[in-house]
Amino acid sequence: MSLENDHEPSKGSWLSLLFGQLPLQNETSIFILVNVLDIYLTYLLLNIGGDETNPIANYFFRRWNIQGLVAFKMCSVAAVTVVAQIVAKKNMRRAKQLLTIGTIIVSIVVVYSATLVYRHFR
Repeated sequence: MSLENDHEPSKGSWLSLLFGQLPLQNETSIFILVNVLDIYLTYLLLNIGGDETNPIANYFFRRWNIQGLVAFKMCSVAAVTVVAQIVAKKNMRRAKQLLTIGTIIVSIVVVYSATLVYRHFR
C-alpha cells in the first residue's frame, strides 16, 4: 500500500469528479463565463427598460423577477455542463463540440446585448 496515493482520488471515483480535473475544464470555464456575462447584460438591459425575448426565460422573469431569471439561466448552464461531462466520458470530441457551439451561440447574444447597452448609454 502506497502512502502517496492514499489521498489522491482514483480516476473512476466520485472524489475525482469533485476534486480532480474534469475533462474539458477550460472549455467548460469559458462556457460558464460567457453565460455569466449574458446574465449580467440581461440584468442591465432589463433595468434600462429592455425586454427578455426568450419566452421561457421571460416566463421565469415575469413570475419570479430577476431571481427567477438568474435561477433559470444558471440551471440551464448547469444542465449543459453536466451533459457535456457525461458525453465526454464516451466521446471527448462531441463534448468539446457541444461546449464550443454553446459558447459561440451565447457569445453572439452577449455581443448583441453589449451593443444594445452601449447604444443606450452613448
